[in-house]
Amino acid sequence: MRVTIPNAIRRPARALAALVAAGALAAAGCNDYLTGGELSNDPNNPSAATNRQLFTGIQSNLWEIMSGDPARVAGLLTQQFEGGQSQYYNIYTYAIDEQTTNGQHSALYAGGGLRDVRQLQQNARAQGDTLMLGIAQVEEAMLMGTGADLFGDLVYSQALTGTANPGLDKQLAIYDAIQTLLSQAITNLQSFRGTATNLGPGGSDLNYGGNAGRWTRLAHTLKARFYLHTAEVRGNAAYTSALTEARLGLVNPAEDWKSVTSGAAGEENLTFQFTLVQRFGYLIPNQGFVSMLESRNDPRLDQYFDTTGDVCGEPFFCLSYFGDGTGYAEEGFHQPLVTAQENLLIWAEAAYRTGATAEAVTQLNRAKTIAGVPTVAATLSGNALLREILTEKYIALFLTIEPWNDYRRTCFPNLTPTVSGKKITARLLYDAGERQTNTSIPGAQDQPTRNQNDPANAVSDGSTEACRGQ
Repeated sequence: MRVTIPNAIRRPARALAALVAAGALAAAGCNDYLTGGELSNDPNNPSAATNRQLFTGIQSNLWEIMSGDPARVAGLLTQQFEGGQSQYYNIYTYAIDEQTTNGQHSALYAGGGLRDVRQLQQNARAQGDTLMLGIAQVEEAMLMGTGADLFGDLVYSQALTGTANPGLDKQLAIYDAIQTLLSQAITNLQSFRGTATNLGPGGSDLNYGGNAGRWTRLAHTLKARFYLHTAEVRGNAAYTSALTEARLGLVNPAEDWKSVTSGAAGEENLTFQFTLVQRFGYLIPNQGFVSMLESRNDPRLDQYFDTTGDVCGEPFFCLSYFGDGTGYAEEGFHQPLVTAQENLLIWAEAAYRTGATAEAVTQLNRAKTIAGVPTVAATLSGNALLREILTEKYIALFLTIEPWNDYRRTCFPNLTPTVSGKKITARLLYDAGERQTNTSIPGAQDQPTRNQNDPANAVSDGSTEACRGQ
């Protein structure tokens, strides 16, 4: 499909990449390539913020964490992308340091982070607003659960208590705490029966408009997601719990939770800002991933990437831009972050692993129907079924953190490291800034290379093949 690309966006790929490598961006140095824009702008946090102002800042911060640099790093590590140059080449070749997620660790706590979430919860309790309270609890679980995915152990139970150098909670303890929190959130959301227009986030909620039912289904999907993240340690019990929650979660793509951007100046999609404006040539489609999509005749190849070269100057050098808001690199694209497809695929995998093969096939085909790809036969079973579920999830959750979470749990796909003799990065390091202000956070050399929920290197996709990247 050929479209008219705005001149401000159209660019010759290799020429611009060379310019970026040699020119002005190089002057920025290695330590600030992930500052500015999505990381340097503190969300609305005035000293006397209203509940809806607090909600707006939290919402924006969550979108930045979940659709910003961590998602791109995850795509590099799972070989959906290649690192074209500079720091992204370093990440792609596993040269990870404390600057890799510069600012993202701090974003868990600062403006729009845990501090504001807890303030919003306190306000909602004081006002008897169980709708806002339940929503804020879901947001806290999403925030800290994602943080545990990225960093493992975190300051959580002692956060915001005034404790000097608060200690780190174990990753599995954080997952357990947010399961409890999500259960409380569901209770509060289900107890809401009010009709007053001043309750909840109202129009500030750009996904659900404060709809309690949708937030409840989102909470169940998050419970399923985080149960799945413990399955390598807790086995069948985790899969059973994930199955229970997924049955109550999102199933309608109209209820996908996304980063919602208007596309206006200063309000563009973060992928557009990064890939077409700020760091063109850093993030390149991985040819192995492209080949996988081509071999399956998967229509998402065109949805994800510029296959014609209209935008990039040559095919498969950047993400898609159609001019209608549906391309991943468009200013106003609403990037999916927690979706019905994810929930259905968790449902499918958890059903398979607990012996419900027919149910697994049904949910896999529901997810495939949403994606517009061919369904599988009702007779599909065994390892072939499991691998198809994992393959569909790897493709469907493109440009989110989840393919990396799944890879660390299952070693699927069984990737060959980009550098011989190295292992694929299994954990990110804490921000240097956080370590410098809290002596409980160890130095890089003393941090584990794997998280508590990811101790093994066995392949759990039904294969007997050794895991090459772990």
